[in-house]
Amino acid sequence: MTNYTNLKSHDKEEYLARHTLKYLQKVKQPVSRAQIINYLVKNISDIPNDVLIPIKSKKGNYYVPFKNRLSFGLTSLYKAKLIDHPKRGISELTELGQRTNADDVQHLHELFVKGWKTIK
Repeated sequence: MTNYTNLKSHDKEEYLARHTLKYLQKVKQPVSRAQIINYLVKNISDIPNDVLIPIKSKKGNYYVPFKNRLSFGLTSLYKAKLIDHPKRGISELTELGQRTNADDVQHLHELFVKGWKTIK
């Protein structure tokens, strides 16, 4: 069991990316970012219910760190060519994403690192 709250930022991103990939493989259809957030918060027991509460930055602006980490996780999935965005705010699996084992943490990490190193 993973304690989401105690993970470092980059580990949170990979954790959310992995569970997002599992969700997309389960539903087998394009989903919105709001649907992904709803699924993760309601169905992944390691993610606390209060992650969507905005916090105030040093500059006085409010933001939701969970949404930032999810955005980076989605970008990692995109750069690894596991998902595509047919429309703004919509994510769907690619053929590679359908075939990839979402439980193989090491393989996913390697795909993410390779994707971030590739300049597009």
